[in-house]
Amino acid sequence: MRLLILSIFLITALNCSSNIEYSVKEFPSPSGENASLPRLFTDNTGTVYLSWIESKGDTSSLFYSSLSDDEWTNPTLISESDSWFVNWADFPSIIGKDGKAIAAHWLQKIPGGTYAYNVNIAGATNEWQNVLTPHKDNTPTEHGFVSLTPASDSTFLSIWLDGRNTAGSGGHDSHDSGLSSAMTLRSAFITNDLKIEESFLIDESVCDCCGTAVVQTQNGFITAYRNRTENEIRDIYISRYIDGKWEKPASVHDDNWNIAACPVNGPSIAAKGQTVAVAWYTGANDISRVKLAFSSNEGKSFEAPVILDNGNPLGRVDVEFISNNEVLVSWVERNMEDRSKAYFKAKRISSDGKIQKEFELSLMESSRKSGFPQISSYKNTIIAAWADVSDQNSSKVKVAILE
Repeated sequence: MRLLILSIFLITALNCSSNIEYSVKEFPSPSGENASLPRLFTDNTGTVYLSWIESKGDTSSLFYSSLSDDEWTNPTLISESDSWFVNWADFPSIIGKDGKAIAAHWLQKIPGGTYAYNVNIAGATNEWQNVLTPHKDNTPTEHGFVSLTPASDSTFLSIWLDGRNTAGSGGHDSHDSGLSSAMTLRSAFITNDLKIEESFLIDESVCDCCGTAVVQTQNGFITAYRNRTENEIRDIYISRYIDGKWEKPASVHDDNWNIAACPVNGPSIAAKGQTVAVAWYTGANDISRVKLAFSSNEGKSFEAPVILDNGNPLGRVDVEFISNNEVLVSWVERNMEDRSKAYFKAKRISSDGKIQKEFELSLMESSRKSGFPQISSYKNTIIAAWADVSDQNSSKVKVAILE
């Protein structure tokens, strides 16, 4: 199927040092009706995987399709149920390697309360029939905000927020019982046929409902997430998996955001060689900001962050390398003339911290139903996906390629 171009928007770069224009080419999505919560992943061969949820009544269905040579495969149903926990910020994912899907995850409700649910991971080797829960605490608490990435030819890494210590502490996002009952960050290496090789506690106190991120580097893995201190400082931290263990977590930058609640705005991370980029949202000092920081030594230290937003960001960031020394960062910026609307924005930044270009990917709704827009690499450019919820009767997943 040839790439069908629906619309072309020529966006003039805002950097006055250049008159280069960018093209955003939207083409048909493989998703069906009432689709939302897209998630993108690009594997080592450049194959792109798109997962999404389609809703019909009380039933949620998780589908995926893969893209190579400008053609989507027919959508594959991974699983469906009327008892999943489906959330605008905590949504399913899929990963692949060598041009084939490996694993996918979703959240399964369990008895015990509104925020009682498990992480379910399914493997492609058994046509998605076998399901693993990577945590074995059996508590009726929250387990979610999962990040997956291939670890070897036969294993993958899972990162998740784990609420086993929150049982009996007063409920979701409770702050009455101290950090002894805080959300934790945990991980497990899992074989492709769904056997747990090793599990780890990474951080014993993290923000309750901000997304996680993970990336493989030359010498290991790095996870990025929102930490939580005794004084309710909730800044972005990383931990590096080097030589078989997770190192002590460290902040990317001390924003010192004091907030006694979860902002539901996690970071994004990308790596190329020894260069690592972390993008995030902060509301420190009651000022909303989207920031980006680079590391040239695989996360041992980070440079001072660059501010990317235009003054009214909602966050929901993503970051992807587009060359050896440049990244593209996307985020959602509120339209102040019509606060029900927002812009899916992106900027290109070089590793020396210089902002090269800015452009607009799409106009979208500012509501939570729009979820978290996605970007990922595709060939020599970037592919983007987002939920269009402008029609109150039906949502759609839209996809675009940047040139």
